[in-house]
Amino acid sequence: MQKYSVLIVDDDQENANLLKIYLTKYTRCIDNIYMASSTNEAIESYLEHYQDILLLDIELENNTNSFQIIEAIPNTNAEIIFVTSHKQYAIQAINNVKTAAYLLKPIKIAELVAAIDKAVNNIKNKDIAVNALNSTEGHFPELVAIPSSNKIDLVQTEDIVYIEADGRYAIFHLTNGSHKIASRNIGVYEKQLDPRLFFRIHHSYLVNLSMVLNINKSAGNYCELLNGKALPIAKRRQEQLLRFLNIK
Repeated sequence: MQKYSVLIVDDDQENANLLKIYLTKYTRCIDNIYMASSTNEAIESYLEHYQDILLLDIELENNTNSFQIIEAIPNTNAEIIFVTSHKQYAIQAINNVKTAAYLLKPIKIAELVAAIDKAVNNIKNKDIAVNALNSTEGHFPELVAIPSSNKIDLVQTEDIVYIEADGRYAIFHLTNGSHKIASRNIGVYEKQLDPRLFFRIHHSYLVNLSMVLNINKSAGNYCELLNGKALPIAKRRQEQLLRFLNIK
């Protein structure tokens, strides 16, 4: 069974602990549960772990709220479930944020489980859409599909400078200087992209070789890219890369 991670954001520690207990006891598809009590903690946690589902109380300490968290991570692919004591935010949440559920405290177990199930189904549906766009047997796509919270971005493979591994996620670095985060690991894209053009120089990096300016051997082996970035070449990949380039 596919497992998913959750970030609970609530400045009421007792309620946060109760949510964690419910998730642990009544949901089978949740493995890692993270907790934050403020907007800053939540943003830092998400940017480090990229949780799949966010359980957000709305009003937080120091007159802050969870809408500020969402504004700080606008391209999140996470499913969002609001958990609050305040009915008045429902319209704002539903109209401005793609929300899997809006739950009122005190939390009812059945409602929480149903909300998690809906969020997981949304994630699965996005994955199905991405697979349909990205995978055609024997064909290497000119477009790569990258899902976000409310859309699927299509990126030309020729616009990819390199892809960086970030745990279960992959970060696409593009020729225009921007980057996009995909909720799939780098190995998935290594299988999809043309192996004649994209080479895994390191466990963390899949490089578009047409974007490589040179291979610098003077201070350890690394690739210098057209965008000025220098990426290390793992020792075990150096010989393979040279053979791949018909240098050795």
